[in-house]
Amino acid sequence: MNLVRWKKGVAAGGLVAIFFAPAANAASSDAIEARLRALEAEISKLRREARQAKADAQQAAHAAQSSAAKAEAAQVGAPPPPPPVFVSFRNGLFVESADKAYNFKIGGRMQFDGGGTAQPLNGWSDQAGVRQVRLEVEGKAAQYWFYKLQYDFAGSQYGTPFNAPVQGGIRDFYLGVQHPILALPFTKDPAFIHIGSYFEPFSLEFTASSRFRDFIERAMAVEAIAPSRHLGAAIGAYGDNWSAKGGVFSTSFEDLNTNPAVGTPPFIGIPARAGWFPTGGGQYFEFTGRMTYAPIMTQHDLLHVGVSGRFHQPNSATGLSDDRVLRIGNRIRSEAYILNQGLLGTPDLSCGAVALPGWTAAAAAHCVNNVESFGVELSAAHGPFSLQAEYLGQQVNRNSTNIALARLAGVFAPGGASHYFSGFYVYGQWYLTGEERAAAYDVTNKIGANFNQIAIKNPVSTGGFGAVGLAARYSALNLNSGPYSGSGLYNMLAYTTLIAPNPFAASYIANAGVVGGRQQNVTLGINWYPENGFHFQFNWVHVLQASAPLNDYALFATGVPARQGPYFNGAHPDLFEARAQVYW
Repeated sequence: MNLVRWKKGVAAGGLVAIFFAPAANAASSDAIEARLRALEAEISKLRREARQAKADAQQAAHAAQSSAAKAEAAQVGAPPPPPPVFVSFRNGLFVESADKAYNFKIGGRMQFDGGGTAQPLNGWSDQAGVRQVRLEVEGKAAQYWFYKLQYDFAGSQYGTPFNAPVQGGIRDFYLGVQHPILALPFTKDPAFIHIGSYFEPFSLEFTASSRFRDFIERAMAVEAIAPSRHLGAAIGAYGDNWSAKGGVFSTSFEDLNTNPAVGTPPFIGIPARAGWFPTGGGQYFEFTGRMTYAPIMTQHDLLHVGVSGRFHQPNSATGLSDDRVLRIGNRIRSEAYILNQGLLGTPDLSCGAVALPGWTAAAAAHCVNNVESFGVELSAAHGPFSLQAEYLGQQVNRNSTNIALARLAGVFAPGGASHYFSGFYVYGQWYLTGEERAAAYDVTNKIGANFNQIAIKNPVSTGGFGAVGLAARYSALNLNSGPYSGSGLYNMLAYTTLIAPNPFAASYIANAGVVGGRQQNVTLGINWYPENGFHFQFNWVHVLQASAPLNDYALFATGVPARQGPYFNGAHPDLFEARAQVYW
């Protein structure tokens, strides 16, 4: 009975085992899979630990080798091996040490201009040439020092008062220091000291780089009144939304003649017992400063205001060397310099003109005591639209006694003791492709608050069309100061010299005031940045008013203007200019 029950039990158990065998196998498979996953995780962990151990060993070996090399170098007196550096070829060659205490950048720019006019009043009907070919090196040393050297291999296309081109040469050439010892409680970074040749802190447009200007040439008033690069020393500082800089400056590499010979030009009024005499050189000096503030400063919106001032003391300088101040406006070329159309310019206000045909002598009579200049600036931006404007004025304080002595010596010395010249511009720009100028605003620039390269939304290299902007500008400059100017002046001179000759009347009329001429322009422009480092521009300049000057180098003995020509009554030339530029 028990045997029968046992056999039945075995049979039932077999049936149960057969029925549940798949379930048991499945449970075993899950367990095995879980175990495999755990093993794989353990193996991966061991591999990571092995790689880390290998890296640590290599780093330790490298450190040991470096220490051994330094120890060996110290024993033999050789310098230790150089630390690793960061190198980039994006827009030039940039090299920086691992601790960022040292860096330098090799850059440059090339500008190719061309244009033409259907009414060449006194310039060229068409012309093409190279405006700038510059190579520059700039960088930082020992964490706190900064420097720059910029050399221009091309001569500018515009003429000087004597129609000679300003040759290539040194432009920026400076060093500076920004050390924590110069830290101020209200500044973002420490103040800095700036020494060398660079743009004086004056004007928004003049201190802007030509790489990023919205028009090919600066406005007339800026070119006539704002100073360019000078040798000097300045101190500057900036905060989150403001900047300030001021200094003392002297001779410029861009002066017409930086080293005139002793006694050139001739002079009058030398004290007989003094034992010395002025050389007529460029030993002027000036104090210049600029302050800016941006009450609104975001990625999309900007409101910038600024003010500049300059005091210029000519000393023994004359128009032969210090021509940009003492022969104001003579370098202006109607905002299209490649065409060399110069319609403005005062005579040498220092009475130091070089002798001209028909004149008995020339003199350095020191007719200018000092010159005071100022400028106010405004810039605003909202999204792709921006506005900018500046007003500039210049007060020339002269010595009436020396003016009279110069006239007795036969020098053309018009005007009196005080003269004021002024000009302004206003322009707007709209980026069709949506770029925003506010995002390019920078208050930390050592030259002063200004605009850098805009951020191009869709460069050509990514399948886009680059950045395209349309711009329009109105500008004016008045270099007349006196009772007579324009057609009235020329008619009176023609009458007293040709129709009814009267030398006394002609002399009175010509010397009654300073007639540097007046000009008003409107300019339309297109800007295209296909990529960072490339800038193509096209400008159309229409002269709304042109009143020719009466100055010394433009005169024959008869008093008839030569270089500028007669009063351009009704002349409204159109000038077309294009530029292709690459910079890195």
